[in-house]
Amino acid sequence: MDAAKLRIIAGAGAVFFGLAGITALTIAGTLALIPVIGLLWATVTVASILLAISLICVVVFLKPGKSTEEELDQFENATADMLAELPFDAIASLVEKRPIAAATMALAAGYFVVNNPEQATKGLQKLMDEMI
Repeated sequence: MDAAKLRIIAGAGAVFFGLAGITALTIAGTLALIPVIGLLWATVTVASILLAISLICVVVFLKPGKSTEEELDQFENATADMLAELPFDAIASLVEKRPIAAATMALAAGYFVVNNPEQATKGLQKLMDEMI
């Protein structure tokens, strides 16, 4: 079996056993708190703790303080870097395999540059994303 398949199976197993472990810890925490504060408040306490942990994960991993425009600019820069590293052999094979598409892209590139030079790179990036 390939290493990639083993990693996918291991990832699926990690998700399954991780969810089972969280469920078991939730039940155990609730059962441990029942004699102290009762069933209702034990359930509310454990649920509140898990909700707080999930909200912390949202703040840390999704970074909601970052603006959408800033993220889009970073994505566009990453796309531009990727396209800048595109080898010329790949471009040549694209022209050989799909000459009409390549001519259309060249025409659109010229139109973008003449029509709106400031936004030409964004238009070309969108066009390349759609073509690739």
